[in-house]
Formats: sequence, C-alpha cells, structure tokens
Amino acid sequence: MNNFNDEIWFVASEMAPLVKAGGLGDVIGSLPKYLIKLGMNVKVIIPAYKFINYNEFVQFEENLPAGRVYFGDIPFDFGVKKAKTKDGIPLIFVEQNHFFGRDDVYGPHGGTVGYRDNLWRFSLLAHAAVHCMKILGVPKIVHSHDWSGGLVPAVIKQTFNEKERPKIVFTIHNLGYQGVYPIDDFYDIGIDFRFNSSGAFEHFGTFNALKGGILLSDAVTTVSPSYANEITIPQRGFGLDGELRNLRENGKLFGILNGIDEEYWNPKNDVFLNVSFNGKDRPYNFDDYNGWKNFKEDNKKALFSEIGLKFKKNSVGKHLPVLGIVSRLTEEKGIDVFLDSLFNWNDFPFQVLILGTGKHFIEKKALYLQEFHKDKVYAKIGKFDEALAHKIYAASDIFVMPSRTEPCGLSQMISMRYGGIILAGDTGGLRDTVVDLTNKEYGNGITVKHIDANSISWALDRLYNLYYEKDWGQFVINSVNSDFSWNASALKYIDLYNKIL
Repeated sequence: MNNFNDEIWFVASEMAPLVKAGGLGDVIGSLPKYLIKLGMNVKVIIPAYKFINYNEFVQFEENLPAGRVYFGDIPFDFGVKKAKTKDGIPLIFVEQNHFFGRDDVYGPHGGTVGYRDNLWRFSLLAHAAVHCMKILGVPKIVHSHDWSGGLVPAVIKQTFNEKERPKIVFTIHNLGYQGVYPIDDFYDIGIDFRFNSSGAFEHFGTFNALKGGILLSDAVTTVSPSYANEITIPQRGFGLDGELRNLRENGKLFGILNGIDEEYWNPKNDVFLNVSFNGKDRPYNFDDYNGWKNFKEDNKKALFSEIGLKFKKNSVGKHLPVLGIVSRLTEEKGIDVFLDSLFNWNDFPFQVLILGTGKHFIEKKALYLQEFHKDKVYAKIGKFDEALAHKIYAASDIFVMPSRTEPCGLSQMISMRYGGIILAGDTGGLRDTVVDLTNKEYGNGITVKHIDANSISWALDRLYNLYYEKDWGQFVINSVNSDFSWNASALKYIDLYNKIL
C-alpha cells in the first residue's frame, strides 16, 4: 500500500466545461482551480463520457493500469487516464464504454428520465477512484458529491482500515435527488454487506445512495448556510431530516456558499458578448452607473437584433425593463407560476428573454407566451445555448429566479456580476445572496416568500416602478460590487479539510 500523499481528490459525475448537467458541474469546474491557486494539491476524477470535447479542453498525459470490478458475478473492466485541463487542473478519467459511452450524463431529457443502471454506473466510478488510490497513493482528503458520489465513502472504508484511509468530505448539492433503488440492488454493486444497515444505505426498506454517502463521511457540507438549516426540518428534509439534524448536533454538517468563477463570468472580457464592459469607447468602472446603463443598452440592442425583437416603450416613451430567465423549466424553479403571473398584465410592460428546458407543460407555457406577445417575448426552449445565456445575463435588467427551493443558485450571482437586479424565491442560497431593495446601501433584489402568481406579480410591479427611479442606479452598483468569488469559499473548505484532519 502506498503512503499518503498531500492531495485532495474530488470524485464527481460532472465538471464544467467538460460536462455539465447542473450546478454540480460548475462547482467541480471552479472550486479545484481556486484551491490550487491557494496552494493545495488537487485531482478530479470523473467518467470519460463519449460526448466530452477532449481536444478543446484536455491534455492527456498517461494511461494508468486498468482495473476490474465485479457486479454480482459479472466482471466489468475499466481504464484510467491521467490528464490536465487546459487551465491546469489535474484529472483522472474513468473509461468504461458500456456505462459512460452514452449521449447524456444521467439520462435523456436533461436527466428527467434516468438511465436504469445509474446505480451501477456510479458504483463503478467509486471503485475506479479507489483503484487509482492503490496506484498513485492515498490522498489526505476525498471530497465526493451528491448521490452519484454516494458510494465513494463505502468503497473507501471497505478497502482501507481507519488509519490507512483518507478523510472524507461529502457535499449535498440537491437533497431532492437521492439515488433510491430496490434494496436487492445492493448485492450487485460490489459493496460490503455490512453497509446494508440503517446506519448506512438502508432507508425504509430501500437502498438510498445519498443517505449512505452522508452517514459514512467525516464531514458533510451543503452549498449555502441557509440550505444547511432548511434540510434539517421535515418539510425540506426529503426523509433525511433526522439524520441531518444528528449530523448538525454532532458538529459534522456545514453550510458553505458556492461561488462563481469570476475569470469566466467577466463582463470586461466575456468572449460571448457583442459588447464588452470596457469597450474602447467607454472605459467603464464598477461605480459608474452610466457606464453600466450603456453596457446594458448596447447588449440589448445587439441581442435584440440577433433574435428579431424590437425595443418597446411604455406610454410615456420610456424603454421597458428586460426580464431574463436562464433556468431549468420545472416547478422547483417556480417558472410555472412566474409565467402564469405574466398573463395577469393587460398592458404587459416588460420584454422577456427565456432560455431553458424541462417539464413539457412549462415549455409549452413559455412558447405560448411568446406567441401571445410576439413583439415582447423571446423563448429558446429545448437545448442549452452557452453563448445565448451570457447574452441574456448582459441584456437583462431584472433576472428572475422564483425558486421554491434553491440549495445555492449561481445564476443570481452571475446576473449581479453583469448588473442585474434579482427577483428570487426566499429560500436557500437565494436568501443568503439577495438583499431587499429597502436596503439602499446593499440592496440588489427582491425575495418572494410565497411562490404564487399574485406574489410574483406584486414583486414585478414593485420592480417596474423602481426601474424608472433614480435609486435604480445605486441598486445596480450594489449588485456588481457583491463579492461571490470562489476565493472566500475555497478558504472555508481549506479550514474544514484541516479541521477533520
């Protein structure tokens, strides 16, 4: 057995920009980079999905010895390759064509229909991570994520004794996805029988991958402080609130707010924008509202020309505020009632930009709204468009996130970086990042406690009226000066790593 090495290994199913299905991908694409900047040694282990654009993002280094895992009596061989991202993050790819040679991460339709063998797919990822530890040495910390990483702690503990094993940090990105399967499936994924217990994976007669992951780890984090509190109550605990309360009482549950990659989300040099913030004609600064106003108008003109919308004015000749949405179109995100609220307006004093995919009935609502207000609404449904997302952030005066639940949320942070004011649900990370506009010194948005069409209409009416007042400029400056970089969050993770060591 090799000795410990001074490393932190991330094991995850996503890593932006190589592969992204949600916020997990953003975190794994950013947090390791910032930890490296702070002097930490980091590796990331992810599946080698067939759809990754390796030539654009990755430099391969060497093949490691292949491995094999038995699921029941069936052997599955896998390969492992060392690589680095173009910005220097060390990677290990797990190659297994049967499990990872598919068109999606979790399943078709954005993962709303999961692959039936996802439990086996991500069990293989866990076994492959431990296989690499035997070859490269045992890291000091293994940081695993979400239910797809829930088997990692068990495979570590059945392979190494307590003195030999790495310490384990587990992050819950969304408690609503737990990896629940029939209990009989437990016996076919290469996990020791002792973990079929209420203190690990067994949960009311089912196999629960997330439960095992959190109970077998040394520390558990969530992606915002408010979410760490919310999930300990029955209404938000998805059946695991008791276990999470025990973790909190034992000092093992922590809420650390996610950040954004401010190098990537930078209005000064965003390659996707038609007009950057520090254009040659206008050397804007972060305290110059006129500069931000011009930045918004320039990007509105460029995007509206691209998508075929015209600027609309209200009855007194002032341009209408632009509402932006970049989101999964689900009830969880509150987009259904937001769209309902827009039908409450007879004069419809907004222009609306929508990018998203999700539930069919919400997609239909968005397309119907576009048909009903052809001159004011643009909706791109069904496929994510990275360039369009950046352009919507840059063009939107008001960014809409009326989530019923939101563990952290990154879109509100990105929108603020681009001068947006936020309309948000009063939940999770939105509560931790959005300050009400009654606070003129720090206000950057409005939070809505009750997610229904009438409450959202009230918030929109308030924002519409404020948009034409002089204080709006101060709120924009408040937004762009909000600090949501990964630096502060990365330092908190380093403190946690040191604590459990």
